[in-house]
Amino acid sequence: MTVKASPTTKTEHHKKSDVSTILILDDEAAVRRRLRSTLAPLGHVLLEAATAEEAVRCFEETDSGLDLLIADVHLPMGTSGVRVALEFRSLLPRLRILLISGFPPSLWDDQDAAEWSEIPSDSVITLKKPFRAADLLQAVARLIGIPLVSTALA
Repeated sequence: MTVKASPTTKTEHHKKSDVSTILILDDEAAVRRRLRSTLAPLGHVLLEAATAEEAVRCFEETDSGLDLLIADVHLPMGTSGVRVALEFRSLLPRLRILLISGFPPSLWDDQDAAEWSEIPSDSVITLKKPFRAADLLQAVARLIGIPLVSTALA
């Protein structure tokens, strides 16, 4: 997987509003739909990808820069959300990462666990599937630095 830097990834992108661009990377359509339906009311720009290759395309084509990557740790075709996150952060160091998995980090393969530990702890949160909508919203709010809107939890 090779990511080409777009003009917005070569320099730090500065937001003019509280709207963030979030890329959802999960091979399961049902998981992507659930994430989208939970996050859509917050008004952020939501992009979706089912594979690492689709995620790279989204990353390269986004005009607004990427603020948050929500990635499943275990992806098909020999890659992982952790590797995608590290590749994206090499071009966009301010990128925040939310890793989701049906398994705790202690059960990830050795390479994923080692790479996960390379991401600064203030830039990454992990959630174990299944998770509650409130936990997702809290993690997203914490990562992108916005106050949590209590009505979004209702």
